[in-house]
Amino acid sequence: MNTTASIKGYISTLCALLLTIFVQPALGQDNDIELRQNAPSGLSRTDVASNNAIVVESINTPTKPFAFGVEAGATMDFSGTETSHFDIDIYGGYRKGWIQTLGMGIGFHPTLAHNRTFIPIYAIFRCNFKEGRSLCFADVKVGLSINELNSDTHNTGLYASAGIGFNLLQNRRFKLHAIVGYNYTQIIPFEIYTQQAMHGASIRIGITF
Repeated sequence: MNTTASIKGYISTLCALLLTIFVQPALGQDNDIELRQNAPSGLSRTDVASNNAIVVESINTPTKPFAFGVEAGATMDFSGTETSHFDIDIYGGYRKGWIQTLGMGIGFHPTLAHNRTFIPIYAIFRCNFKEGRSLCFADVKVGLSINELNSDTHNTGLYASAGIGFNLLQNRRFKLHAIVGYNYTQIIPFEIYTQQAMHGASIRIGITF
């Protein structure tokens, strides 16, 4: 009986030793395999995390070199000329990296009163404040405005706009944004009547493809 018990004890000890040597390291390897299952061979965990971040960044960043967008909003007149108006704009241009749009745009801005219409044609520059994804961006427009003040009065003046934009939603196909800005529209030729101009605050919602 003592001999049988000793043999059973040796077998139990040997089995426990084998489990310690072979099974536990295998379980640890399984965890590493799960972390590296989607990564090329030879990459560390840090490399895998970096690659995943790059993949997410590429999914959320448009890859086309050209941008096309539409915006709609309104401008509140601060100049006392009763020219608060709706804003509808389209634009297009080049984009790469931190530059969202570098190109041209045109707007159609009918007033809420007096049946006046402003048609600005401008260069647009829009950029993020940092490389990669950014919550905010700068928006600058400079050009000329064709002003239809009434059936007998038409003139052309300077148009300028500057604002801060907020990226609300973005992926590889489009970006949805909002812009709060300040607009200036010269109503009478700048060289003669510098005081006769419309200026005011604007808010717009837009989408860029």
